[in-house]
Amino acid sequence: MKYTHKVKLKDGSTVYRFVAPKDAKLAGVMKNHTFEDGRKARHEIPKLIKTVEDFRKGKVLAGNISINSNFQQVIGHYLNTGQFNYLSSNTRRTYEYVLRSICDSKLFSRALGEITLKYLTPAHCSELYEGWVRGVSVDNANQKARVFSVLMNYCISIGLITNNPMSRIKKRKHTPKSIVWTKNQVELFVDTAFSKFKYRNIGLLALMCYEWGQRPTDIMHLKWDNLDFKTKSATIKQSKRGATVKLPIEDKMENYLQQQYNDWKFKDQEYVIPHQNPSDGCYRPLSPMQVSTLTNEIKALCGLPMELQIGFLRKTAIVEMIGSGVDQLAIMSVTGHQNVQSLNPYNKHNYDTAKSALEMRRG
Repeated sequence: MKYTHKVKLKDGSTVYRFVAPKDAKLAGVMKNHTFEDGRKARHEIPKLIKTVEDFRKGKVLAGNISINSNFQQVIGHYLNTGQFNYLSSNTRRTYEYVLRSICDSKLFSRALGEITLKYLTPAHCSELYEGWVRGVSVDNANQKARVFSVLMNYCISIGLITNNPMSRIKKRKHTPKSIVWTKNQVELFVDTAFSKFKYRNIGLLALMCYEWGQRPTDIMHLKWDNLDFKTKSATIKQSKRGATVKLPIEDKMENYLQQQYNDWKFKDQEYVIPHQNPSDGCYRPLSPMQVSTLTNEIKALCGLPMELQIGFLRKTAIVEMIGSGVDQLAIMSVTGHQNVQSLNPYNKHNYDTAKSALEMRRG
């Protein structure tokens, strides 16, 4: 019989193993089965084979989805497949967040989640993409298009569609220029974020990136165990270079962190800036996509330029330290850079530093 192996075990007994084909397994339609009784195997395995064949003909639907399923159902199914679960935890968080937000995207006055798979065309995908560009940014639109394309390729792999309508969309290129925030912009952003509970985690993230000169990803993964309120210090293990820096917790920062601790530090919740996953209720770090989306919402609320990004706050902190005449070795103890040459990019086109140098030359 198809997909079936007769296996003789060490104890002399025989079992019949039905190995589900990959496409059916990834779709959640079928899993492997082992039968110890030959009569039961002969009775059950033909049913399993028929299920696989019906699935490939579109009669048995992948996790109860078909070409007639809407995108809410398709996305819900994909998030429960082996293919999705094989991804890294960070990628799963990002994909889930993006796909659920895509469900709310408007297509001709209807939410995409209500539209059936069979009606989606390249023209529709183009309309979706332009809406994403108008709604937030080119980067955000490109991210959504990439993740949505993954979903479409999955639908191809399980035989629901034959072509990926999103693959024909010409994406816009956007290479954001790394710019420096002003102090007033940082204060306005943080104050706006803390004015609404929904955005408070982003406000704290921005404040720590700015005050401590750290990358967002390291702050996003910061745990309460990394903070010592007795010595007023934070120990941060940097993911990019592996450096470990120990930084002071100033009074203002301590107040924000204590407030965060009171609201979010409970049993089994270890992250300083957590996000509760809607699918399983577990608390994990925010994903980059979540940070980007919420940051853009805050900027829109307070009228800040969309070009400003949380990731630029580290550069802002370094440029400010250089401009203030802080010794480069001292800066390296904050930033985790391992040699002075690494700070050279931050010295470029620094007006205050250039002016100071010329004045010192003139005596």
